Formats: sequence, structure tokens, C-alpha cells
Amino acid sequence: RVLCISNGYKTVYETDPFQGAKAKIEELTGKKYDESEEITKAFRIILDHVRTSTFLIGDRRGVVPSNVDQGYVLRRLIRRAVRFGRTLELPEGSLAKIAKCYVEKYADVYTELKENEQKIYDELDKEEAKFSKTLVDGLKEFNKVLNFIKGDIFPGKTAFRLYDTFGFPIEITEELAK
Repeated sequence: RVLCISNGYKTVYETDPFQGAKAKIEELTGKKYDESEEITKAFRIILDHVRTSTFLIGDRRGVVPSNVDQGYVLRRLIRRAVRFGRTLELPEGSLAKIAKCYVEKYADVYTELKENEQKIYDELDKEEAKFSKTLVDGLKEFNKVLNFIKGDIFPGKTAFRLYDTFGFPIEITEELAK
């Protein structure tokens, strides 16, 4: 933030540490960072969450996505990045490509990123693939239950079941229900 303010930028996403990853997202999606409020929000979430995930996985203690503790936080970060990647039409398998920008940027200072580089890419790819399957399965189930819903209100109990049983994000259920 100090770098942002001292250089006269409005946000940290305009600073040098984000430029390579931002350019990579633009290349992968054909979208520009500042083209709309929705696109800019998606860029920022992906930039921030992939950077954080890269450091968590690349750490010497090496957090991996799981259902408990730090692993759960990591899983939520990756899945949220994937979800907002859908807004940009980010192709599957892109998170590792974005992470590579951070590894290259910080490898000289944080040598563990270079040491754990392949692990970072593998974990991101695995979690992205798992979540893609979750989305496909959740969409099938969503469409099944849609046939049984009376009126124009999507039941909270059903939304919770989609999340609890299928891992289908509440945000996507809300979006589809609208």
C-alpha cells in the first residue's frame, strides 16, 4: 500500500508486483483490466487469491487444499478465484499460468517458491479440476431440483443442501436462481 501511495496509484493492483499476472489474465481472456466494474472486480480477486495461494502452497511448510484449517482457507481462495475466472471466461488450467508470474517475480527473494514451483502448479491444477467437477455435478443437481420448485422463491434448505452435499457455492446458486 505504501508503494501504491508513493507512486500515486489508486489501487495496489496498478503496482509492479501485479503487472505480469494482470497481463497474463488479459492474454488468457482477451479482456482488459479496467473495461468494466465487474471485470475489474474479477481481475482483482483472481490476482489477489492466486498470489496468496502461490505463497501458501510454496511455503516451506506447504499448505495444500483440504477440508480443515489452513487447507480449507486455501481451498476457498482457489475456488473463489476459479468462480471469478468464469466471469472473465478464463480457461480451465489458467491459475497455474498466473501463479507462474508470481513465482518468477518473487523467486529471488522467496527461494522456496522456486524450490516448490512444480508443487504449486500441480496443486492449483488439481484443485481447479476438482472444483470444475463440483460445478458440473452441482449444476446437474440444481437443474434437477429446479423442476420441483413451486413459485419464484428458491428454498434456502435446497441451496444449503447443494452447498453441503455437492460443494456447490451459495453465490452460484443465488446467481442461477435469479
